[in-house]
Amino acid sequence: MFRFTLSIFFGVFLSSFSEFSVAEEKENKALHKAHVSIVKDHRTVRHIGVKSAAELDTKDTLFFDVREKKEFDVSHIINSKHVDPELSASDFMAQFDQDWTGKTLVFYCSVGRRSSILAEKVQAELKAAGAKDVYNLKEGVFAWHNAGLPLENAAGPTELVHPFNAFWGRMINRKDLVAYKAAD
Repeated sequence: MFRFTLSIFFGVFLSSFSEFSVAEEKENKALHKAHVSIVKDHRTVRHIGVKSAAELDTKDTLFFDVREKKEFDVSHIINSKHVDPELSASDFMAQFDQDWTGKTLVFYCSVGRRSSILAEKVQAELKAAGAKDVYNLKEGVFAWHNAGLPLENAAGPTELVHPFNAFWGRMINRKDLVAYKAAD
């Protein structure tokens, strides 16, 4: 009886795993591995997970998309401001001159590398100007997309995401939602 019950349990357990869920697990591990490397390289930057970032009060939070314009045009987190990844700290402060008092700022890119670089450059100035918190989005817009959180482009809501390139695009769970240009 025990052997029969155990066989049934393992049969049900193993059948619950599909090829998609195994691939998803592997991709999430790759995204996590990239994040670990980013944290190691940018130790002064604080990170916030996608679920926590999605729960932030929208009136006191600003999202900055630190990807190329073509990536931003495919999709971005709702109400994000596009930032050139090559922008210096002084150019960022001049371009986005505003009252930072009490604001939480979240920088993101595909996986978090480019946004960590910019967050590291600007965080001291932003904090001195009154920003409440400065974060890098943990695992970037790919993690946001993988979690099924909302994205938009100029046409409105979208499920598409730009993969940056084939190597980084492997970290996107839904390959059918990868796009290199915005949908018409």
